[in-house]
Amino acid sequence: MSFESAFEQVKQLVEDFKTHEKQYLSPEYSEAQVRKDFIDKFFIALGWDVNHDIQKNPYEQEVKVEKNVKVGTAQKKADYSFSLSPNFTDSKFYVEAKKPSKSLKKADDYFQAVRYGWNSQHSVAVLTDFEEFHIIDSRFKPDVKTSIDRCIQQYHYSQYTIEEKFRKIYHLFSREDVSKGSLDRFADLYMPKPKKNFQKGLFKGGFQQVDDSFLKELDEIREVLARAIKKSNPSFTGEVLTETVQRIIDRLVFIRFLEDKLIEPEHIIDGLGSKGDLWKEFISESRKLDTKYNGLVFKKHLIDELDFKPPAYKIFEDICNDLSHVNSPYNFAQIPIHILGSIYERFLGKVVSSTSKMATIEEKPEVRKSGGVYYTPQYIVDYIVQNTIKEFIEGKSPNEISKMSFADISCGSGSFLITVFDTLIRYHGKWFNNHPDEAKKAGCKYNDEKGTYGLRLHQKQQILLNNIYGVDIDYQAVEVTQLSLFLKLLEDETMASADEQLVMMKEKLLPDLSRNIICGNSLIGTDIYEGNLFPTEEEKKINAMNFEDRFPDIMKKGGFDVVLGNPPWGQKAVKFSNIEKQYLLKTYPSSIIGILDFFRFFIEKSTKLIRQRGYFGLVLPDILLLKQYDSTRKLILEQHKIKKIDYWGMVFESVNLDVISIISEINSNNKTNSIEVYIHNEDKPVEKKIHQSLFRELDGFKFNLFLDAETKNILDKFKLYTKFGDLFIIREGIHSGNIRGKLFIPENINPFCKRLIFGRDEIKRYFLKWQGMWANYKKELIDKEKGEYAGLGKPEYFENDKIVVRRTGDFVLANIDTEGYYFSNNVFVCIPQGKDIDLFYILGILNSKLMTWFYRKIQPRKGKLFSELKINQLSQFPIKICSDKNKIERLTKLVKEIIKTNKLLYESKIEKDKNLYESKFKALDNEINNHVYSIYKLNNREIKLIENSN
Repeated sequence: MSFESAFEQVKQLVEDFKTHEKQYLSPEYSEAQVRKDFIDKFFIALGWDVNHDIQKNPYEQEVKVEKNVKVGTAQKKADYSFSLSPNFTDSKFYVEAKKPSKSLKKADDYFQAVRYGWNSQHSVAVLTDFEEFHIIDSRFKPDVKTSIDRCIQQYHYSQYTIEEKFRKIYHLFSREDVSKGSLDRFADLYMPKPKKNFQKGLFKGGFQQVDDSFLKELDEIREVLARAIKKSNPSFTGEVLTETVQRIIDRLVFIRFLEDKLIEPEHIIDGLGSKGDLWKEFISESRKLDTKYNGLVFKKHLIDELDFKPPAYKIFEDICNDLSHVNSPYNFAQIPIHILGSIYERFLGKVVSSTSKMATIEEKPEVRKSGGVYYTPQYIVDYIVQNTIKEFIEGKSPNEISKMSFADISCGSGSFLITVFDTLIRYHGKWFNNHPDEAKKAGCKYNDEKGTYGLRLHQKQQILLNNIYGVDIDYQAVEVTQLSLFLKLLEDETMASADEQLVMMKEKLLPDLSRNIICGNSLIGTDIYEGNLFPTEEEKKINAMNFEDRFPDIMKKGGFDVVLGNPPWGQKAVKFSNIEKQYLLKTYPSSIIGILDFFRFFIEKSTKLIRQRGYFGLVLPDILLLKQYDSTRKLILEQHKIKKIDYWGMVFESVNLDVISIISEINSNNKTNSIEVYIHNEDKPVEKKIHQSLFRELDGFKFNLFLDAETKNILDKFKLYTKFGDLFIIREGIHSGNIRGKLFIPENINPFCKRLIFGRDEIKRYFLKWQGMWANYKKELIDKEKGEYAGLGKPEYFENDKIVVRRTGDFVLANIDTEGYYFSNNVFVCIPQGKDIDLFYILGILNSKLMTWFYRKIQPRKGKLFSELKINQLSQFPIKICSDKNKIERLTKLVKEIIKTNKLLYESKIEKDKNLYESKFKALDNEINNHVYSIYKLNNREIKLIENSN
């Protein structure tokens, strides 16, 4: 709705309120009435489908309106939740409504609004009774003592008729503006984040996102529980402690979820210990809940046994008090399931380690080696699920879908499977509403008020059991995945629907997922044991598993319909025994050649597990595109019909890792296939199509996303020319190792010292300027017994005439050195392999726009912090040895002249001279570029392509 239309509608609402203000401000006028008469209509004017006149499907509605009121002392959900299609579970902001007779400036009401917003990671929340409209900062950890101070802006209803005032509300909260990022912009402009040292404050109400806050709390609980349980059970190993602590935490979190969702009528955790021994009551409640819910969380465990010695009473009491609804800032009815998943993903990166006397918390070795846990951003998860699962089931009936299988074979905390499950629920809901007769037959529940059908709990259970499969080598991850799926299953349930399942359907609320979510090694089968004997600990570590044994029906049908996820990556994290390496060599021939990396095995395994015409969708590192993974790329090109390749950039917080995703169909009939390529770049996004056959023709089957047919034609011409690596020996400069302080020094202290070109300011295009640093080039300097190391190279690399090329930067920068300078490893040193090589001619080619264009095409820039030229790339640079001596002499003369001009430019003292030599340098540079184009015989169209690319 346009601003003008909205403004007119709201002015009419103001007139209505003003006319009968006395009645509307009376205590008898209820919250339900003001919502119906004014607040609903206010947000309809802002373009939101509050009454669901358009969005009929209950699972695909952008506005969720809560009708329930408080149950006892239980807190309810926010009155209004606003999201954007198609991400209906990703709310953008909440509105809490009150009746107009009471003041909005109440600490409890502000606390409630902040709590709703903070738990869903919203920047702002709205508190309104129509008479007033308060915009509240919800980024701070909820604290009733400070919540009243979080008001950013407030309006009286009389101000809604002032165009300037209403325009601010409209352009912040209208559907159109929210879809364009208005809330994020508002937060950036008017709500700057406090400085980092403030964020780290531990005082109440500090700026801290819900995931960071809850993770910190879980980490603290784990550490306290582990030490307490170790003290009461000294024989427990780290493995037993890890699982024991995890199970206690999972039960407490799940119980809080049930409480906040009002599925359980009482506040169980808050009441523990009121009738006697707290731990015994916790176990007793767990046993009761097991009879009702089933599932792994409450399944009988070591902690339920009589001989288990619980943690000290006061310690467990404090944990329960901190987590109870009375003292906790967390509302699990509002925290999105995927955010809980992200918290658990990071939580799983650590385990309990145990000695004979104490327990400590340590990072898992594979996490430590790979630099941390990298949780896939939800928007990428949504994108992959949308383009695999949703596309795969489009147009299918629930009966047809029930025969399909969707798997994540490295499921972690279950983020992909949660989103798959959510997508299936929404699709089924939409399908049944479009086929009401089938909805009746299937036993869907009918909403008389809205005239829509919804899925019953047992129907969602069947979707989960029929369609969702996962594997992880870590048992704790399997437990968390099951927990996450259970939370998703119960997300929209109520006490009434839960009772219906128990009484009418005579079924427990949670299904048994032990055949769906499996703990095992996705890469190594039990055939590794044939002829090999492993110690028990090694056997546990390998945790071999056969898909044919664990998923026999699926594998008999040819495999899964879709495999998706974010498999482990990393070379450092790979640590296999010799027997494992031999097994992998035999089992994954496409993944063992070249650089060894986890993700390669998962690509090959996923390809084997998916049936023909099934879908593949993995998050992968961008190094797959161009690095030495030739055989893996060849496998993909031969067996996949690639649908999409997306480059996402650096999406992991505080980690410099570039991310791509590949979505494909397992189908070798791909000769004419075109790939949709999208480079997600805020400044300059790139969207194009590339023929899959193009990648087959490139050296090493490289996935060069910046390539097209015309570019490839030019590159094909270049294959006829001599490679730079055939003309020059290329070496890195001096590696300072761990002795930089005594190797690179500011003065000449002995006969071994050599003049050193070290910094970026010393090497420019066509100009070297030594700034006084020295290399203490004395091999005895390195004391290996003390663990010192450095790479000095050979003197002949430096002392002869040579070309030097800068390593880092997004364009090629080269120089000639005839002075015998030594160089640090910021530079490649290139020694000619013959006396007849004209260094000035070669230098002109290297510094031309043509070679920078070539470099960017073989190593595309993708928004990285910096680009780095590699020796193998430099060695591929095509050097045309021209047969026309006049052209060689002309280029040589131009290069000598530009070197002379650049020296004069850097030595200029006055502006007049600088301007003169700058102009001359540019003219010479242009002439050199044009002369190089002429030498390479490029036509006008090709020259234009190169010029426009640079």
